[in-house]
Amino acid sequence: MTVAIVHYHLGPGGVSRVIADASRALTSAGVRHVVLIGDGETVARASCPEPSSPPTRTIPGLGYLPTPGTLTASTLTSNLRAAAYDALGGPPKIWHFHNHSLGKNVLIAEVVTLLAMENERIVLQIHDLAEDGRPENCQIISNNSRIYPFSPRIQYAFLNSHDLQIFTNAGLPRKNACILANPITPSLTPSSTNNKQSPPLLFSPVRGIRRKNLGELVFLSALAPEGTRVAISRAPLDPAALAIHDRWSRFARRQGLPIGFGVTDRFMPAPGASAGFESWLSHATHIITTSVSEGFGLPFLEAAAYGKPLIGRNIKHLTNDHADHGIRAGNLYDQLLIPVDWIDFTILRDHLKTTLERNYRCYERHLSNETIAANFAALIHDGWLDFGNLPEPLQQGVIERMKDPESRNVPLVKLGNETHPAIDWLAAAIENRTPTATPDQLEPYSIESYQKKLTALYTRLSRRVASTVRFVPPEKILTHFLAPDAFHFLLSSIGPAAHPPPYRAVVFDIYGTLLIAQEGGVKPDPDADPMLREILKNAGYTPPESPSTELHEAVLRHHAAADVPFPEIDLRILWRELLSLEPGTDLTELIETLENAWHPTRLMPGAEQFIGRLARSGISLGLLSNAQCNTLASLGGIAELFAPELTILSFQHGIAKPSPELFQILTDRLAGRCISPEETLYIGNDPIRDITPAAAHGFQTALFTGHPESLRPGDCKPDLTLTAWP
Repeated sequence: MTVAIVHYHLGPGGVSRVIADASRALTSAGVRHVVLIGDGETVARASCPEPSSPPTRTIPGLGYLPTPGTLTASTLTSNLRAAAYDALGGPPKIWHFHNHSLGKNVLIAEVVTLLAMENERIVLQIHDLAEDGRPENCQIISNNSRIYPFSPRIQYAFLNSHDLQIFTNAGLPRKNACILANPITPSLTPSSTNNKQSPPLLFSPVRGIRRKNLGELVFLSALAPEGTRVAISRAPLDPAALAIHDRWSRFARRQGLPIGFGVTDRFMPAPGASAGFESWLSHATHIITTSVSEGFGLPFLEAAAYGKPLIGRNIKHLTNDHADHGIRAGNLYDQLLIPVDWIDFTILRDHLKTTLERNYRCYERHLSNETIAANFAALIHDGWLDFGNLPEPLQQGVIERMKDPESRNVPLVKLGNETHPAIDWLAAAIENRTPTATPDQLEPYSIESYQKKLTALYTRLSRRVASTVRFVPPEKILTHFLAPDAFHFLLSSIGPAAHPPPYRAVVFDIYGTLLIAQEGGVKPDPDADPMLREILKNAGYTPPESPSTELHEAVLRHHAAADVPFPEIDLRILWRELLSLEPGTDLTELIETLENAWHPTRLMPGAEQFIGRLARSGISLGLLSNAQCNTLASLGGIAELFAPELTILSFQHGIAKPSPELFQILTDRLAGRCISPEETLYIGNDPIRDITPAAAHGFQTALFTGHPESLRPGDCKPDLTLTAWP
């Protein structure tokens, strides 16, 4: 059997350690293999000593690649094949991809699809997901609907049961999925630093990226008993993540808190000790974790491997998996609670809106007010907020409160169904130096167990026959992670899109702009009268001789009686009068039938696609139009993409454009989303009714001229002229 393992790099990191361990396991089992990587960086020697370094080939274009340039997926596939053939003396029996769908390389998912369609045997090992708190990554692969292929010759390997369940719920057959947990290979002999005489040292053996919840580590350092130290192993490499890490480091220093950032290889854990990673582990009295998301949760098991007690935040789906093997992960809380009155709700809502807009723009999903409200409600837990799910500026405000002795007693930790004062829980957890799990319990995660599972997986796959390739819908995976109870500030986009849209809201006129419709409203129409009478008879009403004429006269009467400059009358009121019906009789369905027959409309070419693109970009969408109760139905499916409070139709208010009142209503409604007229584009086809009054209220304007029956007479000076939606 021969295997080609594919990953972006072998630089320092969790996946590289897994690949190094897999290479050792395959070498021990006599399985020929090669690791194909995108750059020449080698595995950290702590993960894989020199004699065991995996055989590698470097493939240009296989590393991080946000844009393809001139490289194609077909060319990259050919290059992978050639390199594997050269290393193995023939084509590999198994292709093993790590994190093919993470969005680090725009071509890798396409490469996997090409190999799948050629009936290659493939293992797709999912360590992390672009859909899970990596909006910028997801944006890179958002147009690939075939990112998750499956067939008898494709096997998905997940690190935990939670991810496996998400995919099987989305349509991946259970027989195509397995759990392949990472091996634990400690190289450190547990030390004797857990005696009660040594000062508490809480060590977080992670790279300090945002999802590790650095603010909570700082919070716990502020709450810990005097003499306690907290240390974070390494700083992140990514510049955006490093900026957040460094802001926390500066904040903690200003507050005088006993926490060190990026300590490994920079500072000594004790006088005369080495500054290396293993020295910090050796001197730690506890392993601490505050991460809000983990694929495998290495610190949870490393604590047992190194004989250290584990404290911090629980990730239930991981510790439940560990419990299946009889491992009690540590002294962990489910939530760290602060009272809601510690946070300004206006500021929190603003953070939430801005964050969701960024996320949904990257995910190319429509963001509705209902979604914002549901996410806000999910943040509140019976009058409390979870500190870990707050934006960093608000976390810092809470930490500053810890200087007040009375405030220190207020936060709670939630453990199952119970709550306890966080300060008491933390003191007790630090005083306890006894681990809840021991190295001898880790046999299910041993390199020997991993070798058996991996080779058995390859053997099963090598016997599978070719069959039809199908695909898990990627939108189902994303929808799971966009549920309100899955939202997390620390798993969100940390900045605006690289090319942010020039407007925060776009508001449309309808007739002549989004809908092709003949000019003119209700007027005498002898040619249409027979048809109108027939519709009324079929609906069970006695029609007038000339429905169009009587309706026109009713409009004139109501307009004459109105006390506003630009009146609009609800057609339902007029028809109830003409048919002598009781006030309040619902005639919406009848009017839709009459108007569809009398004044048929159709969408402008390209309008549906254009509106869809805007909605996915995170821009707020609205309507301001002279319209009736049947109008929204004429828009079809795109009607639901417009925000209800930004949908302002003349019949609802009894006034019509160009009344300035309608544009003032729009201004007030937009203010509810903290959007100004200057940040809003109003698009219409009528210089007098659309462009001039919109501009007078400070809106940016665009005149649509994309259809022979669109442009109305009049002079105006729009900011833009749009000649076609495509």
